[in-house]
Amino acid sequence: MAVLVIRTAGGYHRSGPFKDLLEAGLDWTQGEALYTEVRGFVYSPLVAAAFAPLAHCRVTTALIPYQLLNAAALLGGFVALLSTIFPRSVRMYAGFAALLLIPFAEGNLDTGQSNPLLAGLIMGSLAAVRRERWWLAAALVALATALKIYPLAIGLLICVVALRPFGWRLLVALLLAAAAPFLFQHWPYVSSQYHAWILTRTTDNRSIYPIEIASLDAWFLLHWVGHLEFPRFLYTLFQIACGGAIALLCAWGKWKRWGINRLLITILCLGSIWMTLLGPATEAHTYLLLTPAVILGLIWSFVEGNSIWLKTGMSAAFMLQLFAVAGRSLMFHYSPIWILAIQPVSAVVFLAACLCWLLNDACWPVNQNPAPITEHGEPFGDCADDVG
Repeated sequence: MAVLVIRTAGGYHRSGPFKDLLEAGLDWTQGEALYTEVRGFVYSPLVAAAFAPLAHCRVTTALIPYQLLNAAALLGGFVALLSTIFPRSVRMYAGFAALLLIPFAEGNLDTGQSNPLLAGLIMGSLAAVRRERWWLAAALVALATALKIYPLAIGLLICVVALRPFGWRLLVALLLAAAAPFLFQHWPYVSSQYHAWILTRTTDNRSIYPIEIASLDAWFLLHWVGHLEFPRFLYTLFQIACGGAIALLCAWGKWKRWGINRLLITILCLGSIWMTLLGPATEAHTYLLLTPAVILGLIWSFVEGNSIWLKTGMSAAFMLQLFAVAGRSLMFHYSPIWILAIQPVSAVVFLAACLCWLLNDACWPVNQNPAPITEHGEPFGDCADDVG
């Protein structure tokens, strides 16, 4: 991190995405339109308001604290997640796991992407759920949703397994996040920006993007690699159906009295896969959202698992992710289709490994201790806790 900060202070950084955030903050202070094109500023008005204090700073001056914030959020969320829902045998490798995360985070931090912050918020929300800190979990999900809408999927999955203590708090947190920008600008201006934001997000058809900027997701594999032609609305239905299938799996796991940790790891892994492989907007840097689950799954498979197939699948998913990052760094100005396809392929491999892992009861021994009690006097998830 110190090397990255020194490089940034010396002007050696690629801060294109971060400049968009600063420009949005400046537009906010001046009451100008934030959403003038579909591929311009894509975050909510709350994000523009948050960057208003930095609007008149030099890029380097503003980027360094933002990089530190992103790194702290990513590492803090990762450690919180590791220390709450994974067994002690996996926690022993916390330092090694953090080292494995570095090559995947470096590109995001260097360019000022918000993905490290987003990943930290998501992991922190799951750790807060495990500790039954419901308001904190709801606030973190709401902030993640304000950054990029699709993390709301994580909040909805948490609702599946803990609706009564979490659902209404999430709704309140989302409403407060939506109302917050009205405290910092004139109401008619904020209302118009919300309208423009919703309009640009709903009209952004990424299926027609050229391959150089196409989303690296299941559509990329089907359309660009597989050369399959079918209406876009069918793919949208496929995305919705897969999200519903994940929710049904979580509901089934709750009904089967899965342990709390098993349920939350299911949300982490399958939710991260959906956001990257089937989400509405997936770029190469977006796969940082999947990386923590891949790393923790990889370590678990070697220290807790006894299946060679599970170890092979987790190792393959990790190596494909690492190869994609290395290939993108070495061929920055040239990305052949096989390089672009590596990340969505890795998500497919990880999905197969996760299903073998999560659905195998032998991987999840259960002790006889009662689960933590919610504010309603019922075991969270209506299930016993996991060992470790």
